[in-house]
Amino acid sequence: MTDPVHFAPWTCCAQAPGASAESAAVQGDWFAAEVPGTVASALRARGQWNHQNPPDVDAQDWWYRTTFEAAARAADEASALCFDGLASLADVWLNGELVLSSNNMFRSHRVDVARVLRDENELVICFRSLTTDMKKKRPRPRWKTNLVNNQQLRWQRTSLLGRIPGWSPPVPAVGPWREVRLECAPVLLTDMQRTASLVGHEGVVSFRARVASSMKIVSARLLIAEHSVELDYEDGVLSGELRIQKPELWWPHTHGAPTLYASKVIIETKAGQHEFPLEPTGFRSIEVRNDHGFAIQVNGERVYCRGACWTTNDIFRLGGTVDSLRHDLTLARDAGMNMLRIGGTMTYESDAFYRLCDELGILIWQDFMFANMDYPVEDAAFAENITIEAKQQLDRFAQHPCVAVYCGNSEIEQQAAMLGMARERWRNRWFGEQLPALCSQHHPGTVYVPSSPSGGVLPFHTRTGVTHYYGIGAYLRSLRELRQADVKFTSECLGFANIPETEIIDEIMGGLMPVMHHPRWKQRVPRDTGAGWDFEDVRDHYLRELFNVDPVTLRSFDMPRYLELSRVASGEMMARTFAEWRSGHSRNAGALVWFYKDLWPAAGWGIVDSTGTPKAAYYQLKRAWQTRQLSITDEGLDGLHLHLSNETAEPVEGIVEVRLLREPNVSVACHEIALKVGGRSLEMRSVDEILGSFFDVNYAYRFGPQSHHVVIATWFSAEREVISESFHLTCTRDPVGQPLTAEMLGARAEALGDGRYQLTLKSDRFLHNVRLSAKGFLPDDNYFHLAPDRIKTVSFSPCAEGSRALEVYVEALNVTGEISVS
Repeated sequence: MTDPVHFAPWTCCAQAPGASAESAAVQGDWFAAEVPGTVASALRARGQWNHQNPPDVDAQDWWYRTTFEAAARAADEASALCFDGLASLADVWLNGELVLSSNNMFRSHRVDVARVLRDENELVICFRSLTTDMKKKRPRPRWKTNLVNNQQLRWQRTSLLGRIPGWSPPVPAVGPWREVRLECAPVLLTDMQRTASLVGHEGVVSFRARVASSMKIVSARLLIAEHSVELDYEDGVLSGELRIQKPELWWPHTHGAPTLYASKVIIETKAGQHEFPLEPTGFRSIEVRNDHGFAIQVNGERVYCRGACWTTNDIFRLGGTVDSLRHDLTLARDAGMNMLRIGGTMTYESDAFYRLCDELGILIWQDFMFANMDYPVEDAAFAENITIEAKQQLDRFAQHPCVAVYCGNSEIEQQAAMLGMARERWRNRWFGEQLPALCSQHHPGTVYVPSSPSGGVLPFHTRTGVTHYYGIGAYLRSLRELRQADVKFTSECLGFANIPETEIIDEIMGGLMPVMHHPRWKQRVPRDTGAGWDFEDVRDHYLRELFNVDPVTLRSFDMPRYLELSRVASGEMMARTFAEWRSGHSRNAGALVWFYKDLWPAAGWGIVDSTGTPKAAYYQLKRAWQTRQLSITDEGLDGLHLHLSNETAEPVEGIVEVRLLREPNVSVACHEIALKVGGRSLEMRSVDEILGSFFDVNYAYRFGPQSHHVVIATWFSAEREVISESFHLTCTRDPVGQPLTAEMLGARAEALGDGRYQLTLKSDRFLHNVRLSAKGFLPDDNYFHLAPDRIKTVSFSPCAEGSRALEVYVEALNVTGEISVS
C-alpha cells in the first residue's frame, strides 16, 4: 500500500498528572486538536488561550487520540509509525499496546508496527506533566541561571520557548509538534545519510541508507540531475559515491546564484521500479579564518555575514506553513540578509525551512538546543539521549548546503564565566570534543563553534572570537566606541524593543489608548530577568541621543510623536552600527541582529512583527545590508568618509556625488567624481576630498552657525541610475516642521499587474524618514529620507490574494500631517 494512510481527526484532553497509566483508562473532556500542533494551539483554536492568564499546560498530562484504517495494506509490506517530534515526555499506544516511550522533543522515532496493525486501529499518545517530572530528586547543577525559573529544565530535552519569563510568551511546547504518519510500502528507505562536498573542482556526493523490503533488490541508482551512479547493496544497506566534474556552485545570494541539483534514488525490484525523491543537492565549501577573529569564506571568497537570529514562524505550532515560511524568508533575502542563526533557546527547524534557505541562498548558523544551563552530560542516559538527537539532526541538516556553522550551545560558557567559574568548567567534553566529532563525521565541510559567545580571554570579550555585542543596546555605549570594541563577529547583537505598526499596537492594547506603562504593554517588552530596566529603557536612551528629547516628557504629553520618533530611533542606531562594521575601518566579518521576528504582538526585539510585517528597523537595515552599498562614517575632525562595497564578482563603474543641503532645500555644495569599484572589493573616499575644499561637513569644528544640515552621498551607475544612497544629519533635534501639502510632494500611483502597484514620489524639499502606510499592501522600501528633486519609486505588493485598490498615506518626521495617494 503506497498511498498515504489518513488519520481521523485528532482529539485531546487534560488529566491530572498520573491519573491514568494506560490509554484504556482515560476519561475526560475531549476536544479537537490539530496535528502537527501543540496543546497551546489546540486551546487557542478552541478560544481558551489568554496571554494575560495562560493555562499551565506543563502541570497536567495531555492525551491525544485518533483512529485510522489499514485494511488495504498488503501482507508483505513494511509498516512503520513515524513520529517526527513529540514534546516532550510521551507514551504511545497502538491498539492498546505500548509501542513507544520518548523523553526528547528533538528526536524522531520510527516504530515497526506490522505485528500490531489491524484493519481498524486506535492510536493514543500521552504527554506527561513536565512539572511533575521536574520534582524528581536529581543532582544539583554547578551553577544556576536567571534565564529560566526551574533549574531542573537542564534534564529535559525540550524547547525553552514558553519557559523563559524575561522575553518568551508563556506558550510552552507540549504535544505532537511534528508530523505523525504511518508508512506502508513494498520498499521503504530509512536512516538516510547524504553529504555533498567539494574536493578540488569535483563535487562529491556520498550516500547511505537502509532498505526495508520483503522483495529482492535487483539494483539501485543515485541520480543528481543528469549524473548517476549504481549503488552497492549489502545486508539491507545501500551505499555509494557520485562524483561530478566542475559543478555549478551554491552561493549565498549576496555573492552568486544558490545553484541546486535535483536528486533522487531509484530502486529496481522484480515487481517494478520505486522512486524516492531526495532534497536538492548543492555544492559549496565553507572555511573560517579565526586569526583572533572569525571570518567565513564560501567557495574561497570571504563573505560578510549579516542577518538575524531566527525565532519561530508560529509560537503556538512551532513551525508555520510553507507559505508563511516562504513569506518571512523571502523578506529576509530581500533585505540583504545572507545568514540566519537558530539559537539554542529555540527549536530545530522544519525540513521546509532549510529547503527554502537552500533555494533563497541564506546561510544557516545552527545551534544545538542547549542554553545557559549546566547540562548533566556525564549522566549515561542523558548522554545517550543527546547523542542520538545530534546524529539525527546532523543527518537531516547535512542534506542542505545552507547549513554552514554548527554551534554547541548558547551562552553556556558566558554564563559560567560571568558567575566566576574556573576556566576548566566553562566547557565540558560534550561540547568540546564529542559534539564537534559528530559534526565532522555526519556533516563534513562545516564549521563548529563550541559556544556562542566564545574564543576570547573571557567568552564575551569583543575583540577575539565570536561575541554577543550589546554595547550599542543594553550597555548604552556610544557609536564612537565601536572601533574600540573592535568586534570581529557577533552572532547576536543590537537588541532593541522595536515599535511595531499601529495595527499591532491596537491589538496589544485591545482598543485602549497606547500608553507605555500599561500592564498589557509592559508584559510584552523584553527584559533580562532580575534587571531593574527593560529594553524599552534602552530604546529611550538612544531616542534622547538622536533627537535631543526627554522620552518621559514626550510620551507623557505627546504619545503619537513619541511613537513616531521611537519607531525610527532603534533602526537608526542599528543602521549606523552596520555602516561602521561594513566600513574600510572595521575588521568586523559578520553580525546577526538578536531576533528576526517577534514571538507575539509586541514592541519586541524583532525587526519583523509576529504577523510577518516589517517594522521600521527592517527597512533601515535593508538599506545597510545591500550587495552594492554606500555608507557614511563620521571621522570626527577628519570629516566624513564614504565606503563603497561591491560584493558581486563584476566591477562597477559609476559616479559618486556629494551634496550639502541646508533645510528645507538650499544646496550649499555639490560635487561628484568618477569611481570604479572592483568585484568583491571596497573603496573608501573622504568627503572633503570629493568636495575639494573645507565645509566642516560633519560640523566638528563649529566655527560658526551650521551652513548645512544634511549630507547626501549618492552612488550612481554610469547610466545615472541610483545604486545606493546615504544621508548624514549634522544636527541632533526633533525635526518637526510645517504641514505636508500636495504642493510639497508630487506623488503618483500606477498599477503594475498581478495586484502590484508602483508609487512615484518627488519632493521640493528634504523629507526626513518618509513613512508609507497602505492597508493590505507591503512596500519594498519605507522609512527613508528623500532628497529634494530626487525621484523615488516604491513597489507595493498585496499581502493576500484578491483585488484591492491601493491607497497610500504619506507622512514624514519633519512635516506634520499626511497626504493620501490612490
